[in-house]
Amino acid sequence: MIKFICQYCGKDTSEVDIDYLAGTDHLGCYLEARKAEDEIDHCVLCGVETPYKRSTHIDMRIGYIEGAGQLCKSCYDRGTERRQIVIPADIIYNTPNDMDLGAKVRQIYNQQ
Repeated sequence: MIKFICQYCGKDTSEVDIDYLAGTDHLGCYLEARKAEDEIDHCVLCGVETPYKRSTHIDMRIGYIEGAGQLCKSCYDRGTERRQIVIPADIIYNTPNDMDLGAKVRQIYNQQ
């Protein structure tokens, strides 16, 4: 008999009735995992709810810091100063490599 292992709890599911499975996983384990994905993420600094679900990809969020977690708008805006500069598109397109581009960006930044 082929053994099937639940990816959530690691237990054998080959003897479990098909009505209690989601693929090869226990239905209960699967539903718990889905429930956790639908939970709202909280700010890692102040604990307030953010507008994002845990299942929302980090590239689609504002205020997510890799290695730390999700910040609310208030905590994210209160963070370190973020100065922005504008780099003309022709400099980006006409610069042959990243090292040269970095040098040009630093030169423009230091002129301000």
